[in-house]
Amino acid sequence: MKYRSLGRTGIEVSSVSLGGAYLMGPDESRQEDTARAVVECAQQLGINYIDTAPLYGNSEKLLGRVLVGMASEFHVSTKVGFDPDNFDYKRDSVLESLERSCRRLGVEQLAVAQIHEVDKAGGQRILEKGGTLEGLRAAQERGLCRYIGITGRAIPLLSELAATGEFDVVLFYHDYHPCVQLAGAALLPTAAEQGMGVVAATVLGGGLYVAGAAQEQALGKLGSAAERRRAIEILARLAEEDGTLPQAAFRYVLADERISTASSGAANPAQLREVAEAADMEPLTQETMEYIAEV
Repeated sequence: MKYRSLGRTGIEVSSVSLGGAYLMGPDESRQEDTARAVVECAQQLGINYIDTAPLYGNSEKLLGRVLVGMASEFHVSTKVGFDPDNFDYKRDSVLESLERSCRRLGVEQLAVAQIHEVDKAGGQRILEKGGTLEGLRAAQERGLCRYIGITGRAIPLLSELAATGEFDVVLFYHDYHPCVQLAGAALLPTAAEQGMGVVAATVLGGGLYVAGAAQEQALGKLGSAAERRRAIEILARLAEEDGTLPQAAFRYVLADERISTASSGAANPAQLREVAEAADMEPLTQETMEYIAEV
């Protein structure tokens, strides 16, 4: 496993990290066993950054159980929002949410506390007096978190918030992988200028790089016929590379030095091992990178 700096935080994070949305697996009767197996696998692979959220089912509670005795080996991050459903993103609600998360996770301090889906909160509510940012700052003062961040798919708003210099980390999902580079236009340059840590999530594009039914469904969700044709051409080119399609997607993202870590939403140890290997593989060939840029 290779490690990169999480921006100006100075934290060294594994270039492939673990997302908490699916670590419990599909079998409800075996959720804790599955989560334990995934986290233990992460530990063995040298993965040291875990990102979760109250929205991810009982992910926080499961992590709280399985991290007993090894929580200090991970940088654990979570989010505020959607807990409860009518979460108002105000200062006091932020503090209460982070206190609940720390109890569920069994940690005294989070590495990063983030705003879950900045468009849900809205830029004005985030920055206004008594708003979300003020709550995150208060959480830092109380020792609930070391650093603060923003997350979502609202690339323009994420870019605007990143430009304020108030936030240490940005997490985006779905919008940066071989077939989609939306985050690369404004957000990544702004984050780099501000020295922010960058977490790229959903690198597999919701199944786009997983052969079979998942890929067909993901292709069907693309916005236009032209996008689908472009994706099919890129997927065919990636298939010519060494390794698997999931590994190719991670290798593409990790070729961008502005990315601190690429998050894997693995639902079992095998999925995690597969993409973690990408951290130690050679980059995609220059010809493939140029082909993707041209297409």
